[in-house]
Amino acid sequence: MPEEMNQDAAAADRALLVLAARSARIEIESCTCSDPKWPYRLAGKSGVRAHWNPLINDGDALRLAVVMGRMERLGVAIHIVEPYDGDTGPYTYVDAEKFGEHTMYHHSDPFAATRRAIVEAAAEIGRRS
Repeated sequence: MPEEMNQDAAAADRALLVLAARSARIEIESCTCSDPKWPYRLAGKSGVRAHWNPLINDGDALRLAVVMGRMERLGVAIHIVEPYDGDTGPYTYVDAEKFGEHTMYHHSDPFAATRRAIVEAAAEIGRRS
């Protein structure tokens, strides 16, 4: 059963990546490498620099955030909130004014939470476009 849950999570992440790429007008295609961390690559590219996964790669997430930053008219903002008294780690949440609010909380890795917040916001834009 845990393996099925991992497969479901991986499928959901792949769907998020497709929507995020669509919203940013980034052309991706399935990667033919054997590493499951890299389900997609930039279309027409090859080699390790062609891999594209902003859920695990800071550079990909930053490029996605920059493209989204140009979409201010959509009312998308990413906020990193420091912990309050008694909290054990930083919050990362996406405040997408037009699309509702998505909240992510990540105990051990605020960087992963920030990358996921960026992808979630971009995917929501992709869903609505």
